[in-house]
Amino acid sequence: MLWHKAWIDTRWRFLIGLVVLVGLAIENVFYFSSAQTLNLGAVPGAAGWLADQLREIAHLSQSFGGYIWVQFVRQNLAQPWIILAALLGAEGLVSGRRGGLFTLSLPVSRSRLCAVRVATDLAELALLALVPMGIVSVVAPAVGHAYALADALVYGIGVFLGGAVFYALALWLSTVFNDRWRPIVISLAVAAGLIFCRNLTPALSAFSPVSVMAGESYFRTGEPAWAGLLAWPLVSAGLIFAAVRSIQARDF
Repeated sequence: MLWHKAWIDTRWRFLIGLVVLVGLAIENVFYFSSAQTLNLGAVPGAAGWLADQLREIAHLSQSFGGYIWVQFVRQNLAQPWIILAALLGAEGLVSGRRGGLFTLSLPVSRSRLCAVRVATDLAELALLALVPMGIVSVVAPAVGHAYALADALVYGIGVFLGGAVFYALALWLSTVFNDRWRPIVISLAVAAGLIFCRNLTPALSAFSPVSVMAGESYFRTGEPAWAGLLAWPLVSAGLIFAAVRSIQARDF
């Protein structure tokens, strides 16, 4: 019953997010040939850091693997995924909008209630990271290219393990604030700040969660960012633990 309720509470966010991300994956694959004709380095008014970024994007987009990484993995997958993670987390472990008091009246412990909800959310987020990357591998032959399923798996795991911290942050914030929007806004503001820092100071943000999500280390060196892949799930676990303890201690 708990698993069914958790699925009912989250299914539309998950299903809509899955459709959007799969659609973006297919669109990016079929847009590859058009992207190769763009001369981003010659955009009027582009100079300095912006011109360098545009030239790098144009250069990477000449190969299918580089194009998928710079356009889809780093941007069109990671960034919407963060939004979906914040939306799921901000709904809270026990939402008043979805029969929270009824849920608490069930003859099960709060720790079990929280465990089922968190497990459901994380399973959905894992699918939102892995399925779109798998679609890239499946659809790539339709445009005359190949994309290794192993690479898709590595990038998908990176998106999930690195990005779970934004879900956990929104989840913890949902136990701090009574409304839904502040956890979403704060979580997304933190993500936006980290993305901005990654673009301006790549060396200082190499192990940030957004860099782990982007799989930059794997793309450039062939080695996953092991430190980030181990550290950020621990941070996520700590935030989730804090959220669960807050729910257990609260007098509803």
